[in-house]
Amino acid sequence: MKLHCVFVLCAFAASGFAASSPPLIPFATIKADPVGERLQSAMIWAGSETKEPGVAVAFRKNFKLADDPKHAAFHIFADARYVLWVNGNYVERGPARFQPNGPEYDSVDVSSRLRVGDNVLALLVVGNLSGGKVMRHEPGLTAMLEVDGREMFHTDASWKWSEKTRYRKVSASWANLGDTEVDARVEDGDWTLAGYADKNWKPAVLISGNGWGTLTARRIPLLREKLVTIEFAGNVKLPISLTSGQKLEFTTGRIVQAYPVIELTAEAGSELSLEPFGVKYLAKAGPQSHFTIDSRGITKGAVVVNKGSATITGFRLIERLYPYDRLGSFKSNDAFLNRLWEMCARSCEVLSEDSYVDCADRERVEWMDDDPPGFDITRTTMAGPAGPDGKPVYSDPRLLGEMIRRTALTLQPEGWVKAHTCSDRYDIHAKMEDRACGWVDGIRRYYEATGDTDQIREIWPAVVAQMDYFLKRRTERGLVRARDWVVWGNPVGYINGEGTTLNVFIQRALADSAFLGNLIGKQNDSVRFTQAADDLAKAINSVLWNEPSGGYYSGYFSDEDLSASERKLKLPRTNGLTPVTLHANVFALDRGIVPPARRERVIAGMLKQLPEKLAGANMVYYYLIKQLYALDRPGLDTRVLAMFRQGWQPMVASPWECSWESFGGGSKAHIYGMYPGYFLSSYVLGVRWQDGVPLNRRLLVEPHLGDLNQAEGTVVTEAGPVEVSWKRSASGAFEFRGKLPPGLTAELSLPAKNITLNGKTTTGSPSGQRYTFKLSGGEFTGITH
Repeated sequence: MKLHCVFVLCAFAASGFAASSPPLIPFATIKADPVGERLQSAMIWAGSETKEPGVAVAFRKNFKLADDPKHAAFHIFADARYVLWVNGNYVERGPARFQPNGPEYDSVDVSSRLRVGDNVLALLVVGNLSGGKVMRHEPGLTAMLEVDGREMFHTDASWKWSEKTRYRKVSASWANLGDTEVDARVEDGDWTLAGYADKNWKPAVLISGNGWGTLTARRIPLLREKLVTIEFAGNVKLPISLTSGQKLEFTTGRIVQAYPVIELTAEAGSELSLEPFGVKYLAKAGPQSHFTIDSRGITKGAVVVNKGSATITGFRLIERLYPYDRLGSFKSNDAFLNRLWEMCARSCEVLSEDSYVDCADRERVEWMDDDPPGFDITRTTMAGPAGPDGKPVYSDPRLLGEMIRRTALTLQPEGWVKAHTCSDRYDIHAKMEDRACGWVDGIRRYYEATGDTDQIREIWPAVVAQMDYFLKRRTERGLVRARDWVVWGNPVGYINGEGTTLNVFIQRALADSAFLGNLIGKQNDSVRFTQAADDLAKAINSVLWNEPSGGYYSGYFSDEDLSASERKLKLPRTNGLTPVTLHANVFALDRGIVPPARRERVIAGMLKQLPEKLAGANMVYYYLIKQLYALDRPGLDTRVLAMFRQGWQPMVASPWECSWESFGGGSKAHIYGMYPGYFLSSYVLGVRWQDGVPLNRRLLVEPHLGDLNQAEGTVVTEAGPVEVSWKRSASGAFEFRGKLPPGLTAELSLPAKNITLNGKTTTGSPSGQRYTFKLSGGEFTGITH
């Protein structure tokens, strides 16, 4: 089969996780669009015998064109995955991962692929799969071709299908989809071409589209495919002939998210393995080619001939990722920090597919705690392809928007949302209560970046249900009793009780929900959540405050709590209360629960608890570093850079060029460890929104160089890229220059009262330990006195 084709569809059903999940709740607030309505009424499938796990079905549609189209859009949705060819040319694969109660269709520009005369659309569809990014569900396909703004046809009984494809077995794991058994001998020709004889193919069967939620347009751009540079072992040059037991090995130099394309000539029945893609390929006689249906996170692999012989005439890897353009940069007099920033930017790229994924290798699952730090790096480093206004989308928020939407669609009958989306897995990590609060925080961050209230309205039922889930679990102490987690390393993690970290997250989520409800006119909900947030804040500061130590107990745990826990609490208890911990103090500060009169004591306690050496879990330090930078102390700025140099050294030294899950273990391609890039951009270079709200357009330019003498780079903001350069002389004076987007003003904050700015001497306004000056759009230069 060529890598180019007709409109053909193939459905893979694969083995995977057992689907014992509760029913998903339909969202009446999702509004259909005309294309979505048409597609929903035009769902087709093959015969009933093609619904078993692991089967692949091909679909095709022949048609004629009298004229070359000016514009042709192909709208398509398939459950669970499709690969699309037009007239023998590979075009696209999709759709984006989805919850069955909230599917999205793709719109693919096929104008350049069509021609006057005979045409064919060919699709390979993967259905009835269960894994880390697909849910067990009835398979189905719907599509529509629009030519120059008018519908030409949609899926119906005129489409034809066949299960006689090379894809004999398809499977899904927690990380990947895979065409694990491929037999090219099964196909009697290239069914992706217009001239293929499909007289023995069967007509498609119309099925109801009501088995899915409202079908709407894809909210993120199509992914970008890019050729990966690879090296063959032994400096091999293609073509190369291999016999049984021989292999062609390759390396990528860093971890990539890619799929292989192999071209070969072979004897019929020769057996090859594509490693590490898990593909067993049985060749037909003569020239042929193949690619896998999914990408995989890899650093090396091999084409192995297990039986017979084959001549490999071509082999390449195609990386498939979210279409970011990296506009941010960082360079300083510390080469290690420069490499660290580059690693963090690359980590964001390789961990951004049709969602933020927690791992590029082990999981590739969308968890609601993939942000932070996913969006932090995106908003300071990346721009996405043009939006409706035709302009680049700086600080592209669309993956964040999809994550919060899909999480809402996981709403369970009991009123809680799942910790990860698009899977049937219901284990200990299906429900993670305090991470659900981070999801609400993400909704607010998305609104503050975009001003989009439609998104809030659509998912509001899930927000209300999740908040009510918590409120029903208040105890006589006024605290919420549930399982704690927050981040790895929390001493009370995974224990049911009235934990401080759990309760401060819930309190913030209630306050955020009140804010969001007010935005969309849900006043009753807003008032109710405001009162609940106030009540919970009082309970935390009463029950969980340890006056002698000036910090927060880590929680209240009854005997019943501990006997029901999966593991015993390792902290001592006094009257049910457990000692003050770094986690309790950090998150109390981070969630804004600490009254002004107590802040200095809590901060002092936090600083005493700072570890000399970073080890184990790393995500708690994201929140800790936020608090250290908020104190605006030069010694702490230097301390943060020392933390980066010590904790992240093994990651930067790794050839994978990707951040890790923890300082010493876990996945070596994980989203958790990439946040230093955000701090280097937003704090060392010093460009960020004053209140964290881009909508307010109050930009702050405030460098925190620590022990650096020079740093420069570009920080992306929603208003556009900002360039800055800082140089500290031996006398301590700052020389600086930069450039703001036209029309954007900013507040320049420096540890100097008098500066020369754009050739004029000026005195700043005092603000804490700094002085502030006004910057207007365009270039600026200056020096401190």
